[in-house]
Amino acid sequence: MAQRHGDGPFTLTAFKKLSPRVSANTIRRRFGNWEDALQKAGLEHLLQGRFPTPYQEQLSRGRVMSNDDLVAELRRVHQLTGREVLTTEDFNRLSVTRCEIVRERFRGWHKALELARIERAEAGKRYSDDECFMNVAALWSHYGRQPRYDEVKQPPSAVGPKAYVRRWGNWRKALKAFVEWANADQARSTGPSGGEPDDKADPVLPPKVRSSIEDRHEISLRLKWQVHLRDRFRCVACGKNPPQHGVTLHADHIIPWADGGKTILENLQTLCERCNLGKGRSYGKAI
Repeated sequence: MAQRHGDGPFTLTAFKKLSPRVSANTIRRRFGNWEDALQKAGLEHLLQGRFPTPYQEQLSRGRVMSNDDLVAELRRVHQLTGREVLTTEDFNRLSVTRCEIVRERFRGWHKALELARIERAEAGKRYSDDECFMNVAALWSHYGRQPRYDEVKQPPSAVGPKAYVRRWGNWRKALKAFVEWANADQARSTGPSGGEPDDKADPVLPPKVRSSIEDRHEISLRLKWQVHLRDRFRCVACGKNPPQHGVTLHADHIIPWADGGKTILENLQTLCERCNLGKGRSYGKAI
């Protein structure tokens, strides 16, 4: 019966389903209770509560690891995150052990990070509104849809969820503020990324330096998001989108910038990386 049961605790309820011939009353009369019956059958390891939880298993693995092993694990998980800093949340999510073991072994999380030569997170780091909004725009284009709260916790997000909750109260209000920002008049942007004006000349600019935003070659994240939103986050050439095909979307000039095309919504289109590169190779050639 135990073999037919499979994994997990072998309860009396499970026994009833597998053994219609022997009743629970027979078990009680013969052995007194279910636990004694399993113990006498040599199956005490199948008792309820004898299975460690994932949390307990992580703690157990960490306790048998050496200090060098724990430092190596810190570095491994840090590399997996793809971020400059390593948080306890990311470590617990990706590691074979827990941050509690690391803290106990090295007398603190920050001391462990120093030994692993991992940058510490700045306490209370503040992001500007533009940094928060541009992160949402990048995530929206990456996923091809409105990003979820949990997705802000993991790469490619560069801003954590706490920054949005601290500033706007919750994720829904932060998204509402983002949409208002993204739909603002593009002419109000003062630089190629919606930040301060950039007076540096583009190396491919013609002799007369272009200064207005529509004459810049670089497309701001705000404008890219507007283009992708208008095109429903699909490549206008092949119809692929990120959720179904895992493609990367680009905002592309319809009339090439080098030929005088403006960096405005009407002259931009959404292309996947493959179609955009293909267009670049074939532009100006007979097809």
